[in-house]
Amino acid sequence: MGTFENGQGVHLDPRDPAARAPDLSTFSAVRREAANSPSMGVFRGCLLIGNETDVRAGVLDDLSTFYGFTRAECVDRCLHWEEWSVNEWKQRDRNDPNAIAEFYKSTESWSFDLLWYAYLQAVDYAYPVSVAIAESLRRTSFPAGEHLDFGSGVGVTGQLFSRLGYRSSLADISTTLQKFAKFRLDRRGDRVDFLDLNTTELKPNRYDVITAIDTLVHIPNLPATMEKLHRALRPGGVLFANFDTRPAEADGNQWHLYSDDLDLRYRLHRVGFEPVEQLDFMSTRYQRVDNEGLLHAARGVRDRVLIKSPLRPAFRAAKSQVLALAKRVSVRS
Repeated sequence: MGTFENGQGVHLDPRDPAARAPDLSTFSAVRREAANSPSMGVFRGCLLIGNETDVRAGVLDDLSTFYGFTRAECVDRCLHWEEWSVNEWKQRDRNDPNAIAEFYKSTESWSFDLLWYAYLQAVDYAYPVSVAIAESLRRTSFPAGEHLDFGSGVGVTGQLFSRLGYRSSLADISTTLQKFAKFRLDRRGDRVDFLDLNTTELKPNRYDVITAIDTLVHIPNLPATMEKLHRALRPGGVLFANFDTRPAEADGNQWHLYSDDLDLRYRLHRVGFEPVEQLDFMSTRYQRVDNEGLLHAARGVRDRVLIKSPLRPAFRAAKSQVLALAKRVSVRS
């Protein structure tokens, strides 16, 4: 199986002889802190099972036991999840929200993608977003309270927060992913709440922390969802979110519904989320703020200048070209 030209392609296998070992000296300060933190030890523990001490073995045991494939078959499905996922997507026309929701409700390929990606994070081959978020909260002495993982996937982020002392709820529209996540957490004795977003509305003024990792770009009616997240947070609560926008016409990107993040960020700010920290552009920490009054109006003026300016896309394009050129020069040298 080959890679897709503009999609995410085949996952890396750390045991491939051609795989280059991660060099922690090249990591940013935030990523290095996360990689060496106690929270990373907890994250790795979330993936182990029984007496296993190898994260990879725990991941493959989950997938093999639940889906009935051999471990070798599970490795192959993890590495080539995207081709499988594209086939799932193309089983029907996805031009309306209900058809998109049906894809998420029935997908199996994403169990293999998301759990393998958690494995890559645990062994330093991928950016540990959930751990970096946990460390951001620890640095600021944010008290452990009610946590919501919105778009919880296979449940590792909710599992991590639960083990760090939060009362964690896992929310998703994917019934297949939630069944797999419940299986994983039940066999480890982790106790969390599961929210089926097909039938359950988020309660207002309930959560202290919401994580929405690689989730928002998959939601058709995003403004309404942003408002629900704002209502669900308590005053002073925080949202960690990102916008993984991609050109949707490429295989492997069809489920990324937005190609540019500027308007999405503007809308999120206007709903009442104020950015306070960037975690290496992998996630942003937003503070819940009032979405009315003079201060909110002043923020709107700022955002129209900084985000909605017609010059902003041109500036971003020029910056991308400079970075790409610098990367090519670095590779050649």
